[in-house]
Amino acid sequence: MLSISAISKAEKNKLTTDSCFLILLEIRLQDTVYICYNNEDVRWKGRLYQAFPFQIGETSEQIDGSDPNVSLKVSNVAQGMQWYVEDSGGGVGTEVILRVVNSLNLNGSPDLEEYFVVTACKIDEQWIEFTLGNGYSAKTRRPLDRYMKNNCPFKYKGLRCGYRGSESNCMHTLADCRAHRNSKRFGGYPGIDQKGVYAYG
Repeated sequence: MLSISAISKAEKNKLTTDSCFLILLEIRLQDTVYICYNNEDVRWKGRLYQAFPFQIGETSEQIDGSDPNVSLKVSNVAQGMQWYVEDSGGGVGTEVILRVVNSLNLNGSPDLEEYFVVTACKIDEQWIEFTLGNGYSAKTRRPLDRYMKNNCPFKYKGLRCGYRGSESNCMHTLADCRAHRNSKRFGGYPGIDQKGVYAYG
């Protein structure tokens, strides 16, 4: 979590101020799109963010137990953004970065920076609606793989195994790999402790 800048702290505590908090979006489609929720373009850290209408919904908890997500609606009235989405195969898997900055601190760090991944996308004549979620589900296994002392996960005679001899089968153990004279390609981890399976994060 980012800490709010000293400039923003001072501005938010004033009774009146000429500054405002700006929402900047970086949508990393095939061509990255930079837009801001404002009535004029904004240049933050030298990068131009074009004024463009969009709406950010509230975080929704799913009744089926799946991960929460948030809705981002970007105007499609002029259909300029639609081309970028279609050029990116629908935009699913695209990274979206949301930043909040203070208008008096356009060369400093953002006061808020959140990263999302597009999990779904709908388009009509009014809006392009992105469903934003995590890049990975909190319910998936972590770490993604298992690391075992005496077991090779590679497919026998496959690309990673690399064995091209006449033996017809393999037990996927280090001893068998040595018998095949292929131990340099062994996919297990013989250096880990004998006591069991070790997970690497």
